[in-house]
Amino acid sequence: MQEEKIELRYYSIPKGEYLVAKLGKGWEQEYAKGMGRQLHFHNIYEIGYCYYGRGEAVIDGRSYYYKNNCYTFVPANIPHTTISTPGNICKWEWLFIDLESFIREGNLFDELRKEEIISVISRRGTMKSRKNHPVMANIILNLIRESRMKERLYKSSIQAYLYALVIELLRLDEERQIAIRNDKVSRYIKSAIAYVHDRYAEEIRAEQLAEVCGLSESHFRRLFEESVGMSPMDYVNIVRVEKACSLLSGTEQSVKEICFSVGYDTPSTFNRNFRKVTGETPSVWKKAHKNESVDMSLYNVSIRKGWEAPGSEKDSPEMALLKGEHFSTE
Repeated sequence: MQEEKIELRYYSIPKGEYLVAKLGKGWEQEYAKGMGRQLHFHNIYEIGYCYYGRGEAVIDGRSYYYKNNCYTFVPANIPHTTISTPGNICKWEWLFIDLESFIREGNLFDELRKEEIISVISRRGTMKSRKNHPVMANIILNLIRESRMKERLYKSSIQAYLYALVIELLRLDEERQIAIRNDKVSRYIKSAIAYVHDRYAEEIRAEQLAEVCGLSESHFRRLFEESVGMSPMDYVNIVRVEKACSLLSGTEQSVKEICFSVGYDTPSTFNRNFRKVTGETPSVWKKAHKNESVDMSLYNVSIRKGWEAPGSEKDSPEMALLKGEHFSTE
């Protein structure tokens, strides 16, 4: 099997400068036409800005589908390519930046953190859009403008924008790290919630839920309370009361039978916890809501909505619980 060839495209930067810009009509074309998906890499950092067109940007094995006002970041030595949709003329302009030298030689970065900063911004390539990240887009467009116009003091202006660029790259990495952590926390909480909904009729301890998530009990308790807004055992109680409400209103089972079927050891514990949520005893509640569907959000239940991404509340198990809906982890 023939090995895939990857081409090195080398750029040298004039002494005392950190940026070479590739601008103008020559970069308005159908990218990769006749070249297939051949990859290349550079000796310095590449930023590309797409003004119009559609296609695919392949960066370190990941595919991004670009359109108007998207831009790419490709650190040195990362294989990548740009492929226009067949027949589609795309206008890109490119900045090749020696960011490593800029950071090492700059006097606005802490000496002890320079290598750390270089490591962070060289970690991975990606693609963003002007719509979602307008500040970064404006920095890139200003670097392009200064490189094109070469007005008085443009070199000083470019250096100022490069400082801003490095700061925004660090912020983008922080944004990504937060998203990764939030996703991990969300998966932990989903695992615990799914376990509670599956096993609410059994004895459940916070220690068990922590074990399901692969966390220490203290760490699990802190994450759960920060994410859901209540302790794990308060959540277990909410689920049990919700199940009890369905049975009390929809079946002929006695209060005592329902007490045991939803996981309580004694009727007194059931009564106390039921009243804590609904403000009523199970017996009173059963008489008042016979054959009714009940909206649990009317009761004294406080669950924070913010542990999943904005817009996902309608699908989250805790919101389903508040609405009296069946929860599924599928």
